[in-house]
Amino acid sequence: MITTTAELEDLIDSTVSIPTIPTILTEITRVFNSPDGSAKEAAAVIEKDPAIATRLLRLVNSSFYGLKNPVSSINLACSILGLKVIKNLVVQATVLQTFGSGPDIQGFDVDWLWDHSFKTAVSCRALAEKSPAANGLQKDDAYTCGLIHDVGKMILLDSQTDRFGEALRLARSHNIPLAKAEAETFGFNHAHVGGVLANRWKLADKVQAAVMYHHSPATNPEDWARGFLVKAANTLAHLAADGSNGGYRGDLCDGDALQALGLTQDELAAIVATARETRMEK
Repeated sequence: MITTTAELEDLIDSTVSIPTIPTILTEITRVFNSPDGSAKEAAAVIEKDPAIATRLLRLVNSSFYGLKNPVSSINLACSILGLKVIKNLVVQATVLQTFGSGPDIQGFDVDWLWDHSFKTAVSCRALAEKSPAANGLQKDDAYTCGLIHDVGKMILLDSQTDRFGEALRLARSHNIPLAKAEAETFGFNHAHVGGVLANRWKLADKVQAAVMYHHSPATNPEDWARGFLVKAANTLAHLAADGSNGGYRGDLCDGDALQALGLTQDELAAIVATARETRMEK
């Protein structure tokens, strides 16, 4: 399992508060990891949370599934969607419920951040499907990586509002990526915080590594590749934003780095176009 060094994790814990794993995510993870876990058991968990149950029904009745008759039963919806989709939906819902809003900082757009996160999730899923650089990262896990890759910013914003504001000002005044400004301000960046969260929320090891290392290289090739995939997806999502940046400069791949994805310019352009059409879903 991916972990930070003890010193870095202690520094993060002394600086910010990492929320405990939501109960519903604990229960769904247990069902997902159990050899006897079933859609029926997942439905019993989902039914306890009306907000997530509503999301589930909205998803199963969406045009993506193209069902002839609307589904109103949580049991039937879970049977149609399957455990992988259910777990991803619960991760998405609990992340948004936990981190969906934060203190106001002038020039920092939280709604833009979440819209960017959805664009990154879609881009990362596409890269996992198409790029050899995915290195075994499955598309569902890749989507989760993209969705939560910036959640560390929300934790810093909530726990250390003034110092996070300092990092934003430093990034703007020196024209450097926010991740670098965070490292100078805190001694770590939002990717490290997100990696700790992914670890404590018991997300897949590959997800932990991909989030942790999307702004700093890992020491082993497998984790380096996963972090690179998220950084590449983040870059494509920024391109899809057509110049808007939410109030900060991103740490992006250059054209040479993107070539490591092994995709054509047309394939990359298609992913950017899909991300551009993706909208935040709260």
